[in-house]
Amino acid sequence: MKKKIKIILIVIVMIIILIISFNPYTNKRITNTKLTTNGSKIISTGSRYIPLRNSREELYQDTFVTLLSPYIQKEVDKYYNEYSTSSLNIAPYDVVILSEERVGGYRGFNFRLKFEVHPYIGPHNYIGTDYITLIVTSSNSVKIEKFEHVNNSKSSPGY
Repeated sequence: MKKKIKIILIVIVMIIILIISFNPYTNKRITNTKLTTNGSKIISTGSRYIPLRNSREELYQDTFVTLLSPYIQKEVDKYYNEYSTSSLNIAPYDVVILSEERVGGYRGFNFRLKFEVHPYIGPHNYIGTDYITLIVTSSNSVKIEKFEHVNNSKSSPGY
């Protein structure tokens, strides 16, 4: 009788481990995602990796975005100053890391990061989608490698 209980407990524990290991709500790559933020639809054309909520990985991504936001904001301002007299904003929670890679191979400390950003005017009136590729080097420099305007959104009247 005790032997059967042990076997049943072991099977239950193994099932729980399998369920946790193959949980559909863990990290995943999402392709052609439609995001809705404050009623505005933004369509992503690439695939993106979404880390678990409140995970260390999400914390690291948020840290990268926060540290690089001034460079991203400066490039967005540079592009849109030609088209808008209003101040544009970038929300850190709307910046998506599309890709990241080490430049120079394993344990090299130069990185190429590609971001998807959604600049907005006023109370989150999205005006477009842009891709920005940055090079971050071990000599503490950040350079814009490429700015690509992907599409326009309809902005609110008066902006």
